[in-house]
Parts: sequence; C-alpha cells; structure tokens
Amino acid sequence: MKQLKQLEKEQLLKLLTELASLNKENTNFLKLKLQNKPDEALIYYKKKIKEALWQERINLREARKYITDFKKISKETEHLLELMVFYVETGESVDNEYGDMYEAFYCSMETMFEQVVKTLNAHPEFTPKFKERLTQIVNKSCEGWAHKDTLVDIYEELQ
Repeated sequence: MKQLKQLEKEQLLKLLTELASLNKENTNFLKLKLQNKPDEALIYYKKKIKEALWQERINLREARKYITDFKKISKETEHLLELMVFYVETGESVDNEYGDMYEAFYCSMETMFEQVVKTLNAHPEFTPKFKERLTQIVNKSCEGWAHKDTLVDIYEELQ
C-alpha cells in the first residue's frame, strides 16, 4: 500500500506490533513469516487444518484459509503440495470415520484434489513423492455422492 511506504521505520514497527496484538493468528503469521522456516510453518498449518476438519462442526472454509495463509509464507511448491494433500487425506479420514458426509464436503475434497493434480502436472518433478498418497486417497474414498468416481476421473488426469 502507498501509505505503508510513506511510514518511517518506527511507525511501521509500531503498526506491526499493533497488528500482531489484535489476535493470535496475526501473531503466529508474523512469527512464521519472519522466521523464514517453511517446515515449521507447514507443521503449524497442518495442525490448524486438522483442528478445523476434526471437530463436531467441520469448518472447510477455515481449513482452506490456512492453505491460503500458508501461500503467503512459503512459495515452495513442494510445501504447498504437502499441505494440500494433507488437507484431502485428513478429509478422507474424517469421512471414513463418520461416513456419509454432505455434498459441500465432498466438493471441497475434490476441488483440492484437482488442484493437487494440476500442480503436479505443472511440476512433474514432485509426482513421484505424492503419487502413492494420491492413490491411497482414491482407494480409501467413499462411493457416496459419486465421490470416488470423481476422484478417479481427476486422478486419471495425472501425467
């Protein structure tokens, strides 16, 4: 923003401190971003995704937001793929535990799975690392809402 560029160092530090103090998520984001340790950020966001999906009221929006937040911390494709595959694996585990989820849940898993496949097709050097996990996701997926069929169709697009 134009206004931020006009601030002096002291003013900018004060603003960042105030922003961090507004809520814990801001503090954690700044900490992870400034540490420049994507592995620690990956662990943190995996934990947050798991919490969002393994609760009485599944929060898909929040879980996906954590992936978006992670993209702001790390631009490494491999780390992003790890987080996206983890999202789908966790979702499939929830589905296997509770069974017969709702349509939006399956759509969210399928959309993320599709993003993983598209990213792997754009970066085939990572395919060997993730292919077996994607196969397991398809094999463990349920038949409801044509979910398994959709995942199979998407998986077949993997080059």
